[in-house]
Amino acid sequence: MLKKLVLPIVSLIVIILLTCPTLPSYAVIGAVEDGLVAYWSFDRDTVQIQKQAEDIFSGLKAVVKGDPELAATDKCKVGECILFDGVDDNLLVEDSDPPKIDRDWDEITMECWVFITALDDSWNRIISLDDMPANKAVVSLYYDDDDNRHGFFVKTGGQETKAAEHTVLEDIPLEQWIHLVGTYDGQTVHYYVDGKQEKKYAVPGGKLPKGGLKLAIGDRSDGVNADAIQGYVDEFRIYDRALTAAEVNNNIRAEGLDISPTSNHLSVTWGHIKARRR
Repeated sequence: MLKKLVLPIVSLIVIILLTCPTLPSYAVIGAVEDGLVAYWSFDRDTVQIQKQAEDIFSGLKAVVKGDPELAATDKCKVGECILFDGVDDNLLVEDSDPPKIDRDWDEITMECWVFITALDDSWNRIISLDDMPANKAVVSLYYDDDDNRHGFFVKTGGQETKAAEHTVLEDIPLEQWIHLVGTYDGQTVHYYVDGKQEKKYAVPGGKLPKGGLKLAIGDRSDGVNADAIQGYVDEFRIYDRALTAAEVNNNIRAEGLDISPTSNHLSVTWGHIKARRR
């Protein structure tokens, strides 16, 4: 009798293990943390909209310029996000001590979600780490609707500007969320749109130099409001290495950072984890 009962019970257990999901219902996908330098979630608890937005990973402060809005979750990709008006709204990040942004960059990755609401026949910088107005060292996710193009621009070693040679030759999509990633490994740039590699090209000049670089979100860094964007930005991250294609695709699905017990930033990431994707 006992043998007759054991076999069905074992079979039932096997079926349950095979059919049940391996992750609990509350589990979320975390963004890659290896090489992560800064992460602006733009969630409500990280933004004082008339003053600053905080990088929840390393504590950098982005000073609010103009009058951007903290948009509600129903307008954003994950949690809350920032809305720029295309005129004078932007966030400017001064460097910290010890330096986190102003550093020697052998490699770099910039990543964000963006929702552009209107074009204005000009060059627009979604994210820009640069030495403007000198314009000798630049890393920027941008679009240029005057010439119908968008891409990831890296300029090092005082080389001449050649951004127009390596772009997606169409307007950046309007009124939809798109995931943009630019990587630079010290020699080669990769530009990904919604996880697909759209451009790959070599960059002369080597690593980006230490000194004089500022970070602007929604414009260039010198405060002239020349390259301001109109639209929403969410989930902006910087890495000090080039992410792989697999890591880029992981981050498309990410809803915050890793909350596993092995994370070195458990106390930070648990408090700022994104609840659900919109």
